[in-house]
Amino acid sequence: MWKVLKHADVKNFYSAHSIKWNYIERAAWWGGFYERMVRSVKVALRKTLGKSSLTTEQSSTVLTEIEGMINSRPITYHFSETEEPIPLTPAHFINEKRITSLPS
Repeated sequence: MWKVLKHADVKNFYSAHSIKWNYIERAAWWGGFYERMVRSVKVALRKTLGKSSLTTEQSSTVLTEIEGMINSRPITYHFSETEEPIPLTPAHFINEKRITSLPS
């Protein structure tokens, strides 16, 4: 793969289209955030599926539900003097609102 990525034609294509590759760091603790998200998806898939096999549509549905679950986890809290702290989730930044149910 590295030979292909370092080939002159490939490099010219990247330059022409302003493509820059960003790699996950080699040290395990540097990419810990990404690895934790991958682990969360894998655990949810294992618990949901077990040993069953799904169609493409069913797989898409399950992954969408897992995505909703992961994007609804609290990252931090927004504090207000008049109200209880509101948990901020990735869904707030993606959809600009809190997701309380899965898509229908």
